[in-house]
Amino acid sequence: MGYFDDCRPDQRFTSSGKTYHNGSLWVVYDWDQRRTITVSTSWEEDDEDFIFEALVEHVDDLPADAVLIQVSRDGELLSCSSDIDDDRTMIPFYPSVADFPQGLRRVRRSDLTEIDRLGVQADLTTYESLPGQIKRVAFKYYLNQANIAVFWHEVNCLIRIPKYPNIVQFDSLVVDTVDSEDKVVGFTTNFIPGGTVLDNVSRVFKLKYLKQLIEVIDYINLRLGIVHGDICPWNLLINPETDDLQIFDFNLSAKLGWEGDVQNNGAFGYDVDRNDVKFVVFTLYEIITRDLHFREEYHPNELDSSVVLEMDAWEQHAEVRLDSPVSDYRRVLKEWVNTRKKVDKGITHYTQAPDAIDWPPLPEFPLVPFVGSMTRKPAQMRQDMIRRGVEFLRWQRPGSCELPLSRPQRLLATGEIFYDDVGGKDAVDVVEVGGDFIGNGED
Repeated sequence: MGYFDDCRPDQRFTSSGKTYHNGSLWVVYDWDQRRTITVSTSWEEDDEDFIFEALVEHVDDLPADAVLIQVSRDGELLSCSSDIDDDRTMIPFYPSVADFPQGLRRVRRSDLTEIDRLGVQADLTTYESLPGQIKRVAFKYYLNQANIAVFWHEVNCLIRIPKYPNIVQFDSLVVDTVDSEDKVVGFTTNFIPGGTVLDNVSRVFKLKYLKQLIEVIDYINLRLGIVHGDICPWNLLINPETDDLQIFDFNLSAKLGWEGDVQNNGAFGYDVDRNDVKFVVFTLYEIITRDLHFREEYHPNELDSSVVLEMDAWEQHAEVRLDSPVSDYRRVLKEWVNTRKKVDKGITHYTQAPDAIDWPPLPEFPLVPFVGSMTRKPAQMRQDMIRRGVEFLRWQRPGSCELPLSRPQRLLATGEIFYDDVGGKDAVDVVEVGGDFIGNGED
């Protein structure tokens, strides 16, 4: 079913913290099932790898409402709890539809059908864009408070980038209803089949693709004042309909020269070590040689593009297909790098770009009860919301090991299993935690 079928435990799980009291409690997020599981030990365990290895052995066999497990020193499952008091799931803030410009296409989360899992918080989905027309789109969303500001800036950037042949285009805001208000919980972009440039080695990497990459980087940097920040072979696609290279994934992007969202950990702030010119140099080298060791072994601030540019030879990998000699690619690249050295001196801040794009700051977080008072918080504990009878979004879904579903079942982007026309009536499966329904904001 995609990304989580053969991933490592540290790719499937993220630890959000641990505490020590008569043992240890590790709060772990499972990106595959989109649920929080607390792993308990009777001793003070410091090894995250041990926690992940123990959890991966049991997580796909746990009840859907389990929120805590206790494991032995051998990683064996000792106990499992569905008690609401043991639930450490956090529900993040989602902005209102009213916080976005009018006129943007919207699709309801319940109208998206999951087809594949592309990565963490990214799925291939479909929806009926017009009567009888099914559209495939990439659905990006967030499930924790750490991604709130990143999501806000990424989607606001994307919706303002003019249509351009070498950028995967924004498609729709994804909305869901909580407490009678439509919230934006994600967005979709056009889905480009064929795999990334890294994945699809059978495809010829044409010289024109390098030229298109250079052109689109110049466009977003110098005309829009936006830095992509993560140019690499796995963020490049080739559109099979137009034969154009396209860039995607702006979650590490920035406004050129901007200090970032200082109230939210500097989100979307410019990091000179992630400049696009340097990353294009390494990207072309990686495409031709399939040598990824520089980015695998070094942090962005440690990468020096001159090391690659000054190599006597780039050895073309046996499986890599080009339509021109390697020397032609290197010549085009070197000429562009030299040009940008001169041009970049004249534009150091996004406000200097002729068609600079900008957007409002992240909306204020809502006032919520916290330790006896009302406080603005980016997230709330699910157990508290359940006790107060407050609605919130449900995201939990079956693990990849349970997929694909057999007909007439469909897996919705809400995580629900939908039964098409069962006994003349559509139906869905839902999950309960601590004896309370996890609401998805829909009747």
